[in-house]
Amino acid sequence: MFSVVQHYELTLDANSTDKMLKQQLKQQLPRMPRRMDRLALLTLLLALPFRGQLASRCGIYLAADYPSLANMYALLDTVIVQQQLPKPFEFVNSVSNAASFYAAQMLNLDGPNVFIGAGSEPWQPLAELAYADLHCDIVPEALLIRCLQGNNQLSGQAVHLRPGHWQPKNWQFSDFATAAR
Repeated sequence: MFSVVQHYELTLDANSTDKMLKQQLKQQLPRMPRRMDRLALLTLLLALPFRGQLASRCGIYLAADYPSLANMYALLDTVIVQQQLPKPFEFVNSVSNAASFYAAQMLNLDGPNVFIGAGSEPWQPLAELAYADLHCDIVPEALLIRCLQGNNQLSGQAVHLRPGHWQPKNWQFSDFATAAR
């Protein structure tokens, strides 16, 4: 099924502001995309360690158990309550796939990028999407990213995979993190 190339885990202070997250990114990125939401910022922080290590056709598979609620509320307020057209920022960032688009752009990837809304167990659906693309030769490798926010946490994990013979037993990040290289 898979060969785990590398993995990365990030835990931030749950009280970190978007401004603080942008500052962390600015230290490592020469050019920052404009008007990103919290999900996109966290996704970029998780993808950053893989910069320069992925094939250009690598696919990105992103899962989050939350949408960008602030953006969704703003969009709904503008469109439904105020009966106006949404602002570009509200509209673009209401589409959660924007986060994986920003990551692909930062990593110079042109493979597919997919977002799934996931509950507490996203690794199996993420891995199944990546498996299908890997074994149909759509991508040579895959970057799986999971973002977590809420309940006093701001964290995530990322895994770089290639085709191989290893399969997770419990479909948890710990399986990927401890897989033989």
